[in-house]
This record gives sequence, structure tokens and C-alpha cells, in this order.
Amino acid sequence: MQTSSRWAVWIFFCFLIAVSILYGFTLDTGLTLGDLEGGDLITHQYAQVQARPSNAPGYPLYTMGGWLWFHGLRLLFPDANPVPLLSSYSTLWAILALALFYWLVYQVTQGNLMFTVGFSAFYAVTYFFWYYAVSTEQYASAVLHTLLIVYATLAWDRHPKDVWLYILAFLFGVGLAHMVTVLFIAPGVLMFLLMKDPRLIKRGRLIVKGIVLAILPLLSYAYVYIRGAQHPEWWGIGQWSSSWDWFLSFLSTQQGRDELTWSLLPWNPQLPRLILQEITPFFLIVGVIGWWLWGKRHLVMFGLTAMIYLIFCYIDRFGNWYQVIMPLYPLFLLGAAVSFRTVWERQPRRYVRIALVAVLVMLTLTKAIDVYPRANQRNQPNDTGLNPGWMILRQSPPSGAAIVGDVGEKLALDYLTGVWGIRRDLEMIPTSGIAEALAANQPVLVTKNAASYAAGESGLPLRYTAWGPTLLLAGNAQIPPLSVDGMNLVGADVGDGLELVGFQVLSGGPAPWWVRLALRADTTPKHDWSISARLLADGQQLAQVDHVAPALGFTPTSSLRPGDVVFDAFAFDVPQGVKPDSLRLIFYRPLDEGAFENLAMLDFPIESVVMYRPKGLE
Repeated sequence: MQTSSRWAVWIFFCFLIAVSILYGFTLDTGLTLGDLEGGDLITHQYAQVQARPSNAPGYPLYTMGGWLWFHGLRLLFPDANPVPLLSSYSTLWAILALALFYWLVYQVTQGNLMFTVGFSAFYAVTYFFWYYAVSTEQYASAVLHTLLIVYATLAWDRHPKDVWLYILAFLFGVGLAHMVTVLFIAPGVLMFLLMKDPRLIKRGRLIVKGIVLAILPLLSYAYVYIRGAQHPEWWGIGQWSSSWDWFLSFLSTQQGRDELTWSLLPWNPQLPRLILQEITPFFLIVGVIGWWLWGKRHLVMFGLTAMIYLIFCYIDRFGNWYQVIMPLYPLFLLGAAVSFRTVWERQPRRYVRIALVAVLVMLTLTKAIDVYPRANQRNQPNDTGLNPGWMILRQSPPSGAAIVGDVGEKLALDYLTGVWGIRRDLEMIPTSGIAEALAANQPVLVTKNAASYAAGESGLPLRYTAWGPTLLLAGNAQIPPLSVDGMNLVGADVGDGLELVGFQVLSGGPAPWWVRLALRADTTPKHDWSISARLLADGQQLAQVDHVAPALGFTPTSSLRPGDVVFDAFAFDVPQGVKPDSLRLIFYRPLDEGAFENLAMLDFPIESVVMYRPKGLE
């Protein structure tokens, strides 16, 4: 190997390492509620974790690879956050795509390393490529797929051997088992081949072998059928008489076809604006000029591909065209690289060459500075989608519990149990499943957000006691019993037939500070009493939380029967570094015109604090 070649290889690996660090630093680490509610990102994550078909038509090759990638990394990092592990699968394809793009630029610029690194760096920091390199999507793999087709086509052009045609046939077949829109480049490639060798169309044996190779990737759809037949619950909305009927419907991508808009008007002005923002007007114009300078066949191949993409973008102008068009951007940049090489060769003056490099550096730096805040997905402040699930888990639900929550809580807990792998014994159920769970003696927990409608929708006379600051343990027509072990048993008379059995002060878990109370009815109270819990230090109040009734406000005291014991829980935000030394409880009820009647005010010193350790979160 020549010294210059070795130098090129070293720069190549240094470039890939630098981009890998950049993508690793901006890798997606969390989810928003919108992510959990649906879309390609969450669909791909569940597909890669559970080996289930992704959104239609299933992306079988991509998903099977993602399953191997995720579970391989999980063996190495069993306790790691799964979001960056799943997102790194996109990074893998992005780095491979950049590696191939690098060598394509190196070839078309005839070994000009400054142009090679410059154009590769510019493409690496374009918004869509960067964003989809650090989040869970398949579009970076579509770019790699397109560049592989371009590489094989140009390799055949240099050395017209049948092996390159067979590789192309197989790559086109992969398009049928992956992103079908990658095949938009196929007509241009066929024109490129036939313009050089029209006799190809007469070579029957070559065509038959090519068709066989193109069909081979379709065998991967057996995975979609098998996994779908094993899990009918994955089928989604619709009615099918058999797995086969579902499979054929799934492959037809009815939903995707319904989203296509075939009307002649209106035109979407976002299309040209977004393309110009992505690769700049300069590179767009210079890229098309480069196709022309490259040669007539190259202009036909890339120009026809661009035309097909633009027609599709118009048809799908209200869909996800802005993602599908991604493989077209590196083709424009390859053309721009040809234009730069041509100027470099025809204008050898030093200032011209310095100007070319300066333009490339300036555009790359400007693009990186502009895109970074938008492409960076690491530790974003709106990645709070899993918080409701974490709140439930931090309250350490009993083993095998069925949990009823609102939509956000269900989505979050399903993700934490199904993808993260925490507390797989827990099950989110709808309100319609409460009766069955209670009949099976399964603990049923209802979140505070769902408690207001759970009884009505279940058709049961549910009664609640507090399990934690946002969780209620439900019983059918009776308050389920809870142990008072670990509590400070005080047996304090509250009045109106109520007795404070005990209390417990805890630190950690669902809140920095929280308090549990156990309240017993010796007789049925005549009124509905509210509870105000307050933490104090040196006589000064630190925090206050009020409930209109025990059990987070869902068990009115007038509904208690003699002997009933109901728990309540209060979560407090106490200033950091301050430790409360006493607890004050006020039992009261509101009167007319804003007045209040106090039943009792009880003060207790906080002599012990339990350091709460939720089970299953160590």
C-alpha cells in the first residue's frame, strides 16, 4: 500500500470516530408522551425488543437485525437505559452509510482528501441524517441501501462484470423487503446500464438469475407471518378471519396508501424550502451541474431518480415524504463533489483552491451550528413520557398487581415493564378488567388519575385505601386491609368516631418526603372530614398537603363503617438540606362562606424516618 493510501485510510477512520463521538453525545436518551402514543419511533422500538413486525409492511430484515443488535447489547449492558441502545441501531446504519459515502466522494474526486472529508462532514451534520442517526428510525439504513446501489452501479461501469449486476439484483430485492421507496433509483440505474450495454436486455440467463436473487430477500416475510400468527394481539385494528388474511392485509399497507394524496392541488411549499434548507441552494445547484459534468448517463440516472422522488413527494405531500426523500440528498452532494473536482482541476490557481476549501468548511460549520440544537436528542427537558410509569414503580406495587391508570400511565408502565424489563410481574389493565382481577384475588391498584372514573366504568362499588402518594389499593365494596407494621402507633382520638392508629414518615421513593397515615372509624362519622398534613422544623412550617378525604381524597369519612381502617399518603417537596422535626395533622371541614370547622389538630415529633427503597428498582 502506498503512503498516500495509508494516510487516506487513517483519515477515514479518524473521521468515523469523530462522527461516532458526535452521534453518541447526541444520542436519544428519553421519550415524550407523544413518542409513546404512537408513530414509527415507538413502533420500531417495540419491534426490535419483542421481534414483532414493525409498521406495514414490516421491514423484516431491518427488524430482525434490530432484535439481534438490541439483545446483544443488553447482554453486555443489562441495566442500561434501553432508549439509547435502541437508538444506537440507527447510529450503526448511519456510520456505515457515511463510510460508504466517504469512499464514493473519494473516488469521484479522484482522491482529494480535503473534498472527501469536507463533503462527508457536511452530510454528517445535515439535520435529517443527523436526527435519524440518533433516534430510533430506519431512514439511515435507506441511505446506506441507496449508496450501495450507487456503488455497485459505478463499480460495474468501471469493470463491467456480471457479479456487480447480480449484486444490484439482490439489492433491489432487499428494497422489496425493506424500504420500498429506495427502489425509486431503480429506473435510473437500469437506464444507466442499458445506455452503456443495450445487449443486457437480451441476456435471458442473466435476467433469470437476477430475478431469483431479487426474490430471495422476500423470504424474510415469513418472519412477519410467523410472528403475527403467534401474536394475534399485535394485529391492530381490524377484523381478519385468519392469520393469512391479516398477513395479506398487512403487506398491502392499506393505511400508507390511504395517506397518499393524488389530487392535482394544492402544492406544498414546504417541499422546495425543506430541500434547500437541508443541503443549501448552493449545493443543490452545484450538485445538478456535477451530474451533467459527470456524464450523460450519470445525469440520466441521478436526474431521473430525483424526478421520481419529487413526484412522490408531491403525491405524498401531506405524509412523510420529508423522511422518504433522505436518500436523494447524498446524490446531490456527490454531484457537487464532481463540480468541485472539476474546478480544482481546471483552475489550479492557489486562491481558487483555497476558496473551494473555505466554502466547504464555512458551509459545514454553519450547518453544524444551526442543526446541533435541533438534532441533539440527549437528555431533552420534554423527555418526561416515562415519568408516570416511574412514579408507579417507585411506590413498589405488590407482586402480580393489576394496575389501572390513565393513558399516559399505561403507556409509560407498559414500556418500563415490556421494553426496560422492570417488574414484568405487573400488568396494566382496563377498567373493564377490574372485576376479573378482583375475583382472582389479584391485587388491584388504581392511580389517583383514574380513581374518579374506575368505579363507574367497572360497574363495581370500589372502595379505596392509599398504597402510596399516587396509588390506591381497590376492594370490591370493602376497604382492602393493609398492615400497620413499621408505623408509629399512637392511637390518638380525632373525634366524630375517628381514631388515628398511627403514622410513618418516609424519605425517598416516590417523593423526597412522604407521610403515611392509618385512620380507623370506631363509629361512622357524621361528617366528611378533610386532612391537612404539614411538616415543620423548629416550629416553622416547611410544606403542606391537603386531602378532601382519606385515601388521597377518594374515601369520604362519612362512608366509613365501624371498624374500617383507611390509609392515606402525602408527598411533600421540602427545601433541600432541611430536615423536618415534627408532623402536624389538622382534621377539618369547610363550612359556608369560606369558613372552616376544625375537628382536631395533632402534633407529633418525628423521631424516626424510614429510608424508602422501592423493590425492583435497585
